Amino acid sequence: MRKRLIPKVATQALVNAKERSVVPIKSTIEAIKNFPSKLVIFKVPASKFYWVRYYDGKPIKRSTKTENKAEAIRFAKNFYETLLVNKRLGIGNNSKQTSFAICAQEVINVDETKVKRGELAGTYVNSQKNIINKHIATFFSNYEISDIDYALLDKFKTYLYEKQLSAGTIKINFVCLKKIFDYAQRNNIISASPLLPKVKTVDNARGYFTLDEYKHLRRTTANLVGTISEVMQKVGKGDDAINKKLRNIVITEEIKQLIPFMLYTFIRPTDIKNIKHKHIDIRGGDEGEYLFMPIPPSKKHSKPITSMPRATVFYKRLRDVRIKELRQASADKDAKIDISDDYLFMPQYANRNYAYAKIARQFDVLLAQAGLKVSIDDDVRTLYSMRHTSLMYRLKYGAEINPLKLANNARTSVEMLERFYLAQLESSEYTKDLHAKKVVRKRDNKKESKIAVSKPVHPSLLQLTDKVAKIIDKTGSKRGITFSADGEGFVIK
Repeated sequence: MRKRLIPKVATQALVNAKERSVVPIKSTIEAIKNFPSKLVIFKVPASKFYWVRYYDGKPIKRSTKTENKAEAIRFAKNFYETLLVNKRLGIGNNSKQTSFAICAQEVINVDETKVKRGELAGTYVNSQKNIINKHIATFFSNYEISDIDYALLDKFKTYLYEKQLSAGTIKINFVCLKKIFDYAQRNNIISASPLLPKVKTVDNARGYFTLDEYKHLRRTTANLVGTISEVMQKVGKGDDAINKKLRNIVITEEIKQLIPFMLYTFIRPTDIKNIKHKHIDIRGGDEGEYLFMPIPPSKKHSKPITSMPRATVFYKRLRDVRIKELRQASADKDAKIDISDDYLFMPQYANRNYAYAKIARQFDVLLAQAGLKVSIDDDVRTLYSMRHTSLMYRLKYGAEINPLKLANNARTSVEMLERFYLAQLESSEYTKDLHAKKVVRKRDNKKESKIAVSKPVHPSLLQLTDKVAKIIDKTGSKRGITFSADGEGFVIK
């Protein structure tokens, strides 16, 4: 009887197929305590690692990349959390993204939507995006958001200091982190935001121009109007580096009017992009004409600004120049010119970011030519220094004003005034009050009063009425009475 031979090759193939199987080994399947029963860990013949599986309409499986059971359970919990985040946010499951990375990206997406609606500035959102992507995403990319606690956040703080970032920059990073945690909490991804470490910052006084520096800047501007300055850029490294022309900058008449306009209106540089003639109303006041300016909101402030009287002079110059330009370009020289919808500065540019950049570049050239780019305190000055100068001049040279009124008018807060402006006032501003002495009034025994009597009294009268005698006694006078020449009254001395 012949024996049936079993092919060895086939047998080997079956063994290999079994070894490559990812079917769970029943004896290793284990549910995660306090989590849905559909979430389990298990082992498979094809891998030495634990695997995790969750049924959500269909099975979703991932390798835990660990042989340690405790670590596998921790991975399963994070895996489940990520699945929930994706489901709530309506996005597909991506095994390469943690719940923190997903929430961080969603914060960016939400803010970009707000930019389209005009609720946030694009520059702000881009800056925030860069901050999140640079250090925050790098540090927390492998963490689930629910695993991030105070201890880990404190390590992140140390990490930022080791990068030699300033306290102000570190604080901004934690502001962005708070937005991410708030988003996760609002969407029920975490029950509460973790406590954030405190970042101690020192308030740096705002750099402004002294009166002499401001006058020097105005003179420099007047002398440079119409000139062209070349901006050079260094290209290459070491001995091979060469200076290459980057751009030409023309100093315009416009910036000559802009500098004093900013000084007398308290506006921020970013307001320059948005102010139109329709946002300015010339009104009359006790001190003369002034500008009432319900300009577009900036930094979440929307209250109208009231200018100092002098601002009207520079606004009228800008207005008249614009009307003259349009009249010259018009075929009908007698036609009425309407500039209400024109921008006040650089109206020829529809791209307002570009318009602002051209103004800022001119101002940088003026600072360099005037030698005012850096203050004596090593503060680098920019166009924003004009706003600081405006507020400081009102505090130093104007009459006493309620800080709340000034803060509201300048679209800031009293806290900002106290931290960055009032703190800068020199001690000499208070010297008079500090050195003042208490006024002690000396008793004057030579009191004098004039009393009118109802009937004429003759000067030679020697006896006084009881009423006059009581008055003399009350005043303590011992020097007698001098009667007026007309006999209508007398003076007690």
